[in-house]
Amino acid sequence: MKKWINKSEKIGILALFFLILTEHITVLNIVVALLIATLISKSLDSKVLLRPYIRGRILIKWIIYGGILFYEVIKANIQVALITLSRHMDIEPMVVTYESQLSDEWLLTILANSITLTPGTMTVDIKGNQLLIHCLNRSYSEGLSEMLLEKKLCEIERDING
Repeated sequence: MKKWINKSEKIGILALFFLILTEHITVLNIVVALLIATLISKSLDSKVLLRPYIRGRILIKWIIYGGILFYEVIKANIQVALITLSRHMDIEPMVVTYESQLSDEWLLTILANSITLTPGTMTVDIKGNQLLIHCLNRSYSEGLSEMLLEKKLCEIERDING
């Protein structure tokens, strides 16, 4: 069976993507891009590392997860902008402990990074399945219990585990 794309083409595409994201194209950036692309290519070739996370139906759930994350980031940006631009900044910073339903470490890391990506919240630490999260105000901490991102990741975890 012929592969869709050979290894050197994969490294080239990944390096090009990295270079597109850089501010300036320098010799150092090209070397770093090639190194990172090679490491990513090797990890993607591993049959163990990501294979359970990217099978058929699960891939569709990842696309849905990406859409939900995009929506949550936009919504949180607007909320934080309104807080920042108001005369009376209604903030009550706090750190809360959130116990996740996820048991898979990789999916828990995805959740922690997704929380950090949304403005107004930041994951500070992970211990077991507990996340230590800094929230800009009380409503953000209360909203953690209704987190749609975690629900979608729990669906993915159930599909992975069978």
